[in-house]
Amino acid sequence: MISWLSDVWSRTHIVRILDGGEDAGPLADRATLAELRSPSTIEAARKLTTTGLFTENICRCPGDTTITLHDDSDELVTTASLHGYSNISWERQRLHNDLHVADPAALHLLLATHGVPDQIPLFLAPLTDLLNLHEGHPQFRPAGDAGRQHLTERAVPHVLHPVLLPLTGQQVGELSTTQLDAMNDQLTTIAPSPVDRARILLSWLGRLPIPAEAFWGEGALIRHLLADIPRADIATAARHASTGHTAMGVVNLALHTGDDGTLATAIRPALRRLLSVAPTPHAPAQR
Repeated sequence: MISWLSDVWSRTHIVRILDGGEDAGPLADRATLAELRSPSTIEAARKLTTTGLFTENICRCPGDTTITLHDDSDELVTTASLHGYSNISWERQRLHNDLHVADPAALHLLLATHGVPDQIPLFLAPLTDLLNLHEGHPQFRPAGDAGRQHLTERAVPHVLHPVLLPLTGQQVGELSTTQLDAMNDQLTTIAPSPVDRARILLSWLGRLPIPAEAFWGEGALIRHLLADIPRADIATAARHASTGHTAMGVVNLALHTGDDGTLATAIRPALRRLLSVAPTPHAPAQR
C-alpha cells in the first residue's frame, strides 16, 4: 500500500476535488469543487492524505467528497473518497481499507482555503469532544432560578437575563421576531460595536450543549441575533478568537448558514491551535 501510494502521487500533476462520494455517479458528471495545480499545494495534499494509520476497515457511508489524481496528460491515475472528519478511502472497492489521517484539521482547512464548501462544519464533532459539550438531561436549559447558573456558565450578557430566565431554552428558540428584535436592541446598548456583539454571541453559541440546545434552543436565538451583523464583522471577531468556545460558535454558524470561505479563513489559526497534532512517527501511512 505504501509503495503504491508513493507511486501514484509521483505521477500526479493535477488534483481535483469533486462533489459526492462513492455513490455519486460517473466522475465526468460531477461538479469540480477545487483544482490543485501548484506543486507545493499538491505536495501538501499528498502528505495530508497519506500520513496516518490504516483502520483495517471501511466506513459504511459512501463519503461526501472525492479526490482525483491526474498525470501530466490529465489522465486519471486514481481516486479517494473522504469520510467524515478523519478518514480517507483510497480505491475503496479494491483495497477495502480506510486511512485515519494524522492531521485532519490541516486537511480540511487546506480544502476550505481552496474553495471546497462545507469543511468548517466537519469540526463540530472534534470540538464537541474537546470542549465537552455533549448534552445531558434535561436537554434544554430549565426556566427560573434552576437555569440561572446555565446563563452564567454560557457567558450570557446580564442585560438579557431578565427576559431569558422565565423561559426554558426550548422556548427561547421559539421567540417571535418582535421579541428577538427587542433583545437585539438590548444587546446593542451594551455592545454598540458589531464586532464586539459578534464576539459575545459567538462565545455564547459555542458554549451550548450539542445538539438540542445548540441547534434548536438558544442556538436559534443567537443565530438570529448574528444575522443582523455584517459577515465581515463576524469574520473579524472570529479572526481574533481567543477561546475554543468562540471557534465552536463559528462552526455552529457555518453549519446553519453556510460559508463562502470568509469564516474558514478567519477561524483557521484558532482551529490549528486547538486541534494541532504532534509529529507522528507513522509517516507515510502505516499498515
